[in-house]
Amino acid sequence: MLKRSLIIFPIFLLLLPAAFPQGKGGGGGGRGQGQGQGQEQGQGQGGAQAANAQMEHKRIKATKQQRDQIRSCDKLADDIRKQARKMAKDSGKQINYGQLNQQQVHIRNQIRKMEQEHEQLMNGLDANQRQAWQEQIRNMNQLRQQLNLQQQQMDDELKRNPDAKRVTERAREMERTMNEWRKQYGVLSSQAEF
Repeated sequence: MLKRSLIIFPIFLLLLPAAFPQGKGGGGGGRGQGQGQGQEQGQGQGGAQAANAQMEHKRIKATKQQRDQIRSCDKLADDIRKQARKMAKDSGKQINYGQLNQQQVHIRNQIRKMEQEHEQLMNGLDANQRQAWQEQIRNMNQLRQQLNLQQQQMDDELKRNPDAKRVTERAREMERTMNEWRKQYGVLSSQAEF
């Protein structure tokens, strides 16, 4: 019995730091410190998740018109995304220049409509809304520049003898940009309330 106690007690002492971690300044040797660091990293990740959850649950006062504009912009962005995806698929088949040009004109018109709706939405935001959504607004401004560049590149590609692979790549880039843009509208939509 005494022998058994002498064996179990040191094992118990080794497991003690794992059961009661002391963080950065805690003792317990290298093993305890490693576990403390692991726990801190876990708390850091948990903190980031909590911040994301808090961000999603943040509520911003918005008018019915603003919420309708957010929905309208999101729908237009989704239409553009779908059209870009169709263009990517169509250019992968036997190339039809007329059809690709028509799709590009349609996408450009849809982008113009979305930008007008987006401008109206942005111009109608008050100071509190601008402050609360500054990250999303900054992201959308960057996406807008990116999309304009992609449109110019697609126009340039279609003016010369188009290469199917490059047209597909350009269309996929536009699709990804619109997905990102929709994510920003998604944040606005989830936070906007009466």
